[in-house]
Amino acid sequence: SWTFTVSFLVVAFIGIASAYKTLVLRGGGGVVARSLGGVRVDRGTEDPLRRRLLNVVEEMSIASGVPMPEVYVLEREASINAFAAGHTPANAAIGVTQGTLQQLNREQLQGVVAHEFSHVLNGDMRLSLRLMGLVFGLLAVAMLGRLLLRVAAHARKGAAPFLAAGGAVIVIGYVGLACGRFIQAWISRKRESLADASAVQFTRNPDGLKEALLRAAAQPSATVFTNADTEEVGHMLFLSAGRRALATHPSLFERLQELQPGYTKGQFESEVRLVQKRWEREAQAASPAPAPKEAATGLLRGTLAVPALGSLIAATVGDPGTRHIEFARMLRKAMPMVIQQYAKAPESARVMMCAMLLSREDAVRAKQMEVVKKTLPAKDAAGLDAASSIAQGLEPILRLPSVLRLFPVLRQLPDADKDQLRELLDTLASSDARIDVFEFALTKLVSDSMQDASNPGPQHGNATIEDLATEIGLTFAVLARHGAADEMAARQAYEAGIAPLLPRVRPGYECPASWAEHYGGALDALTRLRPAAKELLIGGLVRTIAHDGQLAVEEAELLRTICAVLQCPMPPVLPPAAG
Repeated sequence: SWTFTVSFLVVAFIGIASAYKTLVLRGGGGVVARSLGGVRVDRGTEDPLRRRLLNVVEEMSIASGVPMPEVYVLEREASINAFAAGHTPANAAIGVTQGTLQQLNREQLQGVVAHEFSHVLNGDMRLSLRLMGLVFGLLAVAMLGRLLLRVAAHARKGAAPFLAAGGAVIVIGYVGLACGRFIQAWISRKRESLADASAVQFTRNPDGLKEALLRAAAQPSATVFTNADTEEVGHMLFLSAGRRALATHPSLFERLQELQPGYTKGQFESEVRLVQKRWEREAQAASPAPAPKEAATGLLRGTLAVPALGSLIAATVGDPGTRHIEFARMLRKAMPMVIQQYAKAPESARVMMCAMLLSREDAVRAKQMEVVKKTLPAKDAAGLDAASSIAQGLEPILRLPSVLRLFPVLRQLPDADKDQLRELLDTLASSDARIDVFEFALTKLVSDSMQDASNPGPQHGNATIEDLATEIGLTFAVLARHGAADEMAARQAYEAGIAPLLPRVRPGYECPASWAEHYGGALDALTRLRPAAKELLIGGLVRTIAHDGQLAVEEAELLRTICAVLQCPMPPVLPPAAG
């Protein structure tokens, strides 16, 4: 009975401490970044190194189909290192050290950022934060044991019970902590190896990541990290931080050996010496790869031929390649520079977000302007006309990427202002009594991003395709209708996508006029699908899109929204590579 009581109290204490730590980290990756001394990089920065970092992160964001994460620089860290943190892609943050900015060129920086984006896409961030909470709970038990021992040391009478309890608790705490650290290190080593492989797959350029690892090995302080909190977050970093009894990362040589089979210790040492010799002479930036002009022209016109085999496109979910990154760079350069000005502060980003929804019809626009004037401060509402002219001048394919560019700074709004913005955007979108695809995508993505940032839910569920047949039918029907020239073509595209998923019994094609009223709820229900079912679903959706061989802007916006809600970020759909 006594043993059971003590065990129960210890487990309860671990649970409470872990829950407390998890609650502290609930604010997302920015909380971790700031705890390490990170300084957020603003859009308006004039520092060329930070500007380059923002460009690389933004290109990777567009290419992988995830919202633009917050970007931080750890200014006090001279060594090469980086991290990704957050519960979901909606509240992710990517941080790099000042040494990373100064010592890596663009190609090498891209390799490091691709490595961190792999953690975002593979769900490693959520796992890392949970491990932090668990290990903190075990550490708290050990700290409680030390507290009891101190109480026993100062007690004049009755010290024996405190001494016995303190000794037992401290043993339990440190044994548990050692086991927790072991699990943390083992999982981290596996995920780091996967992230290295994914980074090479993203960029199709093993040299960038390889050179970054070699530079890290060449610097005297390659594994030194001065911040005291890195024992707790060391498993989240790009490189091991300091000396630990249990290594959270494979050695640099082992990582290079996995990237280049047959790599020998002699080659490693020789290349490290070469890096050290040319350190001062090497240029800071590499020439960017050319953008795929044919694909760019097709999408800016509003249509693009897509391959008939949807599974080829579905396989790119969470796995962008070189062409996606090149295409993302083209989109970033095609966006007006003035969009960056609106991404500098939450207030200006809010104005541009509202401007994206202003109607071209005078009567509807006047109604919308009155709503904005009643909701936003006068100085913000006054800038709405100027923002609207910029928004209406955007090519259709640039609208959603421009909106996603505003997300990081919008997350800085107080919770009350976030709720107000969601309601305002919903009102603006429905002002003309109809909601188009872009309006739905914008309001849904904003709503989910704001909610996920403060209250992240489970990433997957246990539902099957058959369990959610009604919701899946509506999802396919809306996508098919917005990509087809007429009802007959829409029915054919619908069947092409959904039939392999539900071959026996499936909902009939039906796309209601008020589809937007029900579509958000249907997509939310689909988040309960199993991971394998989500993969099958996305493959079917792409078959529907590919049925007519063309990708319309509306289809691209719907597909990106669906994938974002399912937490299966998808790169832009591009035509098959020539040759």
